[in-house]
Amino acid sequence: MYTLKIKNTNGETFELSHDYDNYYITGVQGLTPPATNINTAKAGIIDGTFFNSASVEERNIVITLVLNGDIESNRQKLYRIFPRKTPCTIFFKNENRDVKIQGYVETIESDLFTKREQVQISIICPRPYFEDLAVICAELSKSLALFEFPFSIEVSEPIPISEITDYPLCEIVNSGDAECGCVIDIDVHAAIQGLKIMNMQTEQFFFLDTAFVNHDRIRINTNSGQMGVRMERGGSSYNILNTVGENSTWLRLVPGLNRFTYTIDDGDTGDVDISFTATLLYGGV
Repeated sequence: MYTLKIKNTNGETFELSHDYDNYYITGVQGLTPPATNINTAKAGIIDGTFFNSASVEERNIVITLVLNGDIESNRQKLYRIFPRKTPCTIFFKNENRDVKIQGYVETIESDLFTKREQVQISIICPRPYFEDLAVICAELSKSLALFEFPFSIEVSEPIPISEITDYPLCEIVNSGDAECGCVIDIDVHAAIQGLKIMNMQTEQFFFLDTAFVNHDRIRINTNSGQMGVRMERGGSSYNILNTVGENSTWLRLVPGLNRFTYTIDDGDTGDVDISFTATLLYGGV
């Protein structure tokens, strides 16, 4: 069983999957992973080719449905729900995944002179990955949370609620099937200099080579198409991309376990609070 909903440019949400009196979906194409464009080059007399790059193509979702009830009115209603060239959001839910993807209406095609009239709606999604509706959050801290539910405490065997580690640690599990970006929020509680966030597995890092003062708030966005670094100070927002240190990498979450830590050149690691938020991505449903 699945649910398919469309939110149009006016903010109206329509469910097409269970409105059998008016619409009966006979097929949806484009829900599986889209094609990949592999770029290679031929070199001299060497057998085969050399790999240059690869990218995932845009997604094309095509919804095919049969019109029931008042055929004329229901077909014309689709023209209003799906005005061409306008953005829309597709929500799809099955037993394992509850996701959304944004696209643009390309065509609405129908044969008005068939006995059982069908309509095909084509939607182009420039960003090919489905996004999970849930957002994952994690804190990068020296205090490791150990408190879980359900729980029981024996007098002779007490259970720790948290544990102080030797260094700040954050573990994030990307249960999606694609690499995704994240938003890193940093709250500063004292004057510090030089903040470096590191991926403990890949040894990649993101370094802010500047000084911060109490109450500064920094946001690092590593999501594709949204990358940037901004700081809020005294009620004003500033672009501080120029403070990013040499050899820094926009930190991403690979599928599976990701472990992060951080250091401060001048100051204490307890002078900042760092949190990660991310939306998992899926190649298909």
